[in-house]
Amino acid sequence: MPIQTAKTIDSGELPAAKKVQRMSYLDNLRLLFTLLVIVHHICLTYTGERGWYCYEIINDPFTNLVMVLLMTTGRNWVLQFFFLLSGYFTPGSLDRKGLQVYIKERLIHIGIPLAIFWFLIRPILYYITNKNKLPYSFLEGLFTLKLASPGQAWFLEVLLIFSVIYGLLWYVRKPRTGPERKEMPFPSTGAIFLFICGLSIITFIIRMFLPGDMQVLYLRLGNYADYIAFFALGIVGYRNKWLDKLSDRTGLQWTLITAAAFIVYCAFVTNSWASHESLAYLRGGSSVKTFITTWLGTHIAIGISISFTYLFRKFVNFKSALLKAMAAEAYPVFIFHAPVVIAVTYAVHDLASWPFLKFSSNFVLSTAICFLVCRYVVRKIPYVNKVV
Repeated sequence: MPIQTAKTIDSGELPAAKKVQRMSYLDNLRLLFTLLVIVHHICLTYTGERGWYCYEIINDPFTNLVMVLLMTTGRNWVLQFFFLLSGYFTPGSLDRKGLQVYIKERLIHIGIPLAIFWFLIRPILYYITNKNKLPYSFLEGLFTLKLASPGQAWFLEVLLIFSVIYGLLWYVRKPRTGPERKEMPFPSTGAIFLFICGLSIITFIIRMFLPGDMQVLYLRLGNYADYIAFFALGIVGYRNKWLDKLSDRTGLQWTLITAAAFIVYCAFVTNSWASHESLAYLRGGSSVKTFITTWLGTHIAIGISISFTYLFRKFVNFKSALLKAMAAEAYPVFIFHAPVVIAVTYAVHDLASWPFLKFSSNFVLSTAICFLVCRYVVRKIPYVNKVV
């Protein structure tokens, strides 16, 4: 994802070596999120009916439950946390570079990959996996825009929109910085709970009319209260140095609280799955279950944002050679992982083994090949290093 790495983070007056060490955990978090995106799309392959390119339903209760839990819980926090981190690194870039350079860089680093995926990668993948069902040729579909779509790169589209809007707001009313500005402390537990309640109520109301899986111009607007809120939280967090102010006590407290919410949410999903109940209530509606799971999902999104920041800062704030190499390829892997996952899916199709082994093998092979291809093939393409 297009989130700045530790080398470009403005960390005040810390020595250069400490700046890199201090923010290594954020690069590791970004890497984790990229891996979770790959997992999500593999889960769609084996359990889904739409939203991906090819499907192979696995009839194994244990494997199915694992994949359903991975997808349903991941939808509550992975992209929200992505927007949070993207928002966190946006103000510093604007402050240092100014609006013109900032917009130019965003168009290069986000706009170009988005255009490549929208008009090249996605059309090719969709046509190859569906050509026997389509009434038009590839060129006809491409030039009439029937094949054009942001697909899995919708995140880049939304991030570009958010970035430009914030850049314009910043230009109109530049925020005060320096000693004349009073910073806000890290939010109290009570304030966080109030925020969770408010955001969950807003999301619940929106999803009564716009379920989370309903698309409007390729965008699932039922999820956008979360995305806007988390991007804004990232900006506010940067301005007030909340990453520095997150205490061990608060991090541990929210790790325990979030674990409890996560267990309850999984219990809801598991019970519905075991009784063959539709999980549509997780995406919207006016039922009591929808309200409860919306509140739990918002709780998980906020809680994991706090607890993972704390846990990664405390235990994963380092860069081994492998982590450093993988973190450097996280963004191109996000852009180019789809064709690799599809190819591996076909390669392991006839794997005569326990279905869970097929699922896990797909993930391991897809991940390894993605990072190797991006490092040793994609990086060799002219000008790629200037874009990603």
